[in-house]
Amino acid sequence: MTLTRVKRVLMRVVPLAVVAATLSACYDDPFSPYWDRGTYYLAYANNRPVPTVVSGGSLPGSPRVEVTRGSLTLRRDHSYALLIEVREWTAGGQFYESTRAYAGTYESDDRTIWLDYFRPHDYYSSVMVANWRNGRIEVVVPNVDGGLDVLCVFD
Repeated sequence: MTLTRVKRVLMRVVPLAVVAATLSACYDDPFSPYWDRGTYYLAYANNRPVPTVVSGGSLPGSPRVEVTRGSLTLRRDHSYALLIEVREWTAGGQFYESTRAYAGTYESDDRTIWLDYFRPHDYYSSVMVANWRNGRIEVVVPNVDGGLDVLCVFD
Protein backbone atom coordinates (compact mmCIF):
# COMPACT_ATOMS: atom_id res chain seq x y z
CA MET A 1 0.00 0.00 0.00
CA THR A 2 1.15 3.48 -0.72
CA LEU A 3 1.38 6.15 1.93
CA THR A 4 -1.50 8.08 0.32
CA ARG A 5 -3.77 5.05 0.42
CA VAL A 6 -2.92 4.42 4.12
CA LYS A 7 -3.84 8.04 4.92
CA ARG A 8 -7.19 7.64 3.13
CA VAL A 9 -8.00 4.46 5.03
CA LEU A 10 -7.09 6.10 8.35
CA MET A 11 -9.21 9.16 7.49
CA ARG A 12 -12.23 6.83 7.10
CA VAL A 13 -11.60 4.45 9.99
CA VAL A 14 -10.70 6.96 12.74
CA PRO A 15 -13.95 9.01 12.50
CA LEU A 16 -16.02 5.81 12.48
CA ALA A 17 -14.22 4.56 15.59
CA VAL A 18 -14.90 7.87 17.38
CA VAL A 19 -18.61 7.72 16.49
CA ALA A 20 -18.86 4.09 17.63
CA ALA A 21 -17.13 4.85 20.94
CA THR A 22 -19.41 7.86 21.56
CA LEU A 23 -22.59 5.90 20.87
CA SER A 24 -21.53 2.97 23.04
CA ALA A 25 -20.66 5.31 25.92
CA CYS A 26 -24.14 6.89 25.72
CA TYR A 27 -25.89 3.54 25.48
CA ASP A 28 -25.45 2.91 29.23
CA ASP A 29 -27.20 6.19 30.07
CA PRO A 30 -30.98 5.72 29.74
CA PHE A 31 -31.71 9.40 29.58
CA SER A 32 -29.29 10.29 26.80
CA PRO A 33 -30.77 11.08 23.39
CA TYR A 34 -29.46 7.76 22.06
CA TRP A 35 -31.21 5.55 24.63
CA ASP A 36 -34.04 3.41 23.35
CA ARG A 37 -36.67 3.91 26.02
CA GLY A 38 -38.79 0.97 27.04
CA THR A 39 -40.38 -0.94 29.86
CA TYR A 40 -38.62 -1.73 33.14
CA TYR A 41 -39.95 -4.35 35.57
CA LEU A 42 -40.16 -4.09 39.34
CA ALA A 43 -37.41 -6.11 41.04
CA TYR A 44 -37.37 -4.69 44.60
CA ALA A 45 -39.81 -2.94 46.93
CA ASN A 46 -38.26 -1.34 50.03
CA ASN A 47 -34.98 -3.13 49.20
CA ARG A 48 -36.57 -6.61 49.24
CA PRO A 49 -37.18 -8.83 46.18
CA VAL A 50 -40.74 -8.70 44.85
CA PRO A 51 -43.21 -10.09 45.86
CA THR A 52 -42.74 -8.75 49.38
CA VAL A 53 -44.70 -7.46 52.38
CA VAL A 54 -44.33 -3.65 52.63
CA SER A 55 -46.49 -3.11 55.71
CA GLY A 56 -48.44 -5.00 58.34
CA GLY A 57 -47.84 -8.26 60.12
CA SER A 58 -45.89 -11.18 58.81
CA LEU A 59 -47.85 -13.79 60.78
CA PRO A 60 -50.53 -15.80 58.95
CA GLY A 61 -53.94 -14.22 59.40
CA SER A 62 -52.64 -10.76 60.24
CA PRO A 63 -53.50 -7.80 57.98
CA ARG A 64 -50.73 -6.84 55.61
CA VAL A 65 -49.96 -5.26 52.25
CA GLU A 66 -47.77 -6.97 49.65
CA VAL A 67 -46.30 -5.53 46.48
CA THR A 68 -46.51 -8.35 43.94
CA ARG A 69 -45.16 -6.81 40.72
CA GLY A 70 -44.99 -3.65 38.66
CA SER A 71 -43.61 -1.90 35.61
CA LEU A 72 -42.37 1.50 34.47
CA THR A 73 -42.70 2.39 30.79
CA LEU A 74 -40.80 5.41 29.44
CA ARG A 75 -41.77 6.59 25.97
CA ARG A 76 -39.89 8.74 23.47
CA ASP A 77 -42.62 11.39 23.55
CA HIS A 78 -41.78 11.97 27.26
CA SER A 79 -44.89 10.24 28.57
CA TYR A 80 -44.75 7.42 31.08
CA ALA A 81 -46.88 4.77 32.78
CA LEU A 82 -46.01 3.36 36.21
CA LEU A 83 -48.01 0.40 37.56
CA ILE A 84 -47.63 -1.25 40.99
CA GLU A 85 -49.75 -4.31 41.75
CA VAL A 86 -50.74 -4.69 45.41
CA ARG A 87 -52.38 -7.48 47.41
CA GLU A 88 -54.06 -6.43 50.66
CA TRP A 89 -54.74 -9.19 53.20
CA THR A 90 -57.46 -8.83 55.85
CA ALA A 91 -57.33 -10.26 59.37
CA GLY A 92 -59.78 -12.95 58.21
CA GLY A 93 -57.38 -14.25 55.57
CA GLN A 94 -59.14 -12.76 52.54
CA PHE A 95 -57.19 -10.68 50.08
CA TYR A 96 -57.98 -7.97 47.56
CA GLU A 97 -55.79 -7.16 44.59
CA SER A 98 -55.48 -3.71 43.07
CA THR A 99 -53.14 -1.68 40.90
CA ARG A 100 -51.66 1.70 41.76
CA ALA A 101 -51.38 3.47 38.41
CA TYR A 102 -49.53 6.67 37.59
CA ALA A 103 -49.24 8.26 34.17
CA GLY A 104 -48.17 11.60 32.82
CA THR A 105 -45.14 13.29 31.38
CA TYR A 106 -41.55 13.37 32.51
CA GLU A 107 -38.49 15.56 32.15
CA SER A 108 -34.95 14.21 32.26
CA ASP A 109 -31.59 15.65 33.23
CA ASP A 110 -28.58 13.35 33.00
CA ARG A 111 -29.40 10.38 35.30
CA THR A 112 -32.48 11.90 36.98
CA ILE A 113 -36.05 12.15 35.73
CA TRP A 114 -39.05 13.94 37.18
CA LEU A 115 -42.35 12.10 36.74
CA ASP A 116 -45.37 14.42 36.97
CA TYR A 117 -48.63 13.00 38.33
CA PHE A 118 -51.91 14.19 39.84
CA ARG A 119 -53.34 12.99 43.13
CA PRO A 120 -57.10 12.64 43.49
CA HIS A 121 -58.77 15.99 44.20
CA ASP A 122 -55.57 18.01 43.48
CA TYR A 123 -55.44 21.00 41.17
CA TYR A 124 -51.66 20.96 40.81
CA SER A 125 -49.37 18.13 39.79
CA SER A 126 -46.93 16.43 42.12
CA VAL A 127 -43.55 14.99 41.15
CA MET A 128 -41.78 11.67 41.71
CA VAL A 129 -37.99 11.78 41.31
CA ALA A 130 -36.37 8.74 39.66
CA ASN A 131 -32.65 8.01 39.47
CA TRP A 132 -30.61 5.72 37.21
CA ARG A 133 -28.09 3.73 39.25
CA ASN A 134 -26.08 0.72 38.08
CA GLY A 135 -28.48 -0.15 35.28
CA ARG A 136 -31.60 0.24 37.44
CA ILE A 137 -34.21 2.92 37.94
CA GLU A 138 -35.02 3.83 41.57
CA VAL A 139 -38.13 5.81 42.48
CA VAL A 140 -40.18 6.35 45.66
CA VAL A 141 -43.79 5.64 44.68
CA PRO A 142 -46.38 7.49 46.80
CA ASN A 143 -49.51 6.03 48.38
CA VAL A 144 -48.81 2.36 47.69
CA ASP A 145 -50.19 1.42 51.10
CA GLY A 146 -52.75 4.07 51.99
CA GLY A 147 -50.50 7.02 52.76
CA LEU A 148 -47.21 5.12 52.83
CA ASP A 149 -44.59 5.50 50.10
CA VAL A 150 -42.50 2.58 48.83
CA LEU A 151 -39.01 2.62 47.33
CA CYS A 152 -39.26 0.72 44.04
CA VAL A 153 -36.31 -0.49 41.98
CA PHE A 154 -36.93 -1.39 38.33
CA ASP A 155 -34.63 -3.47 36.09
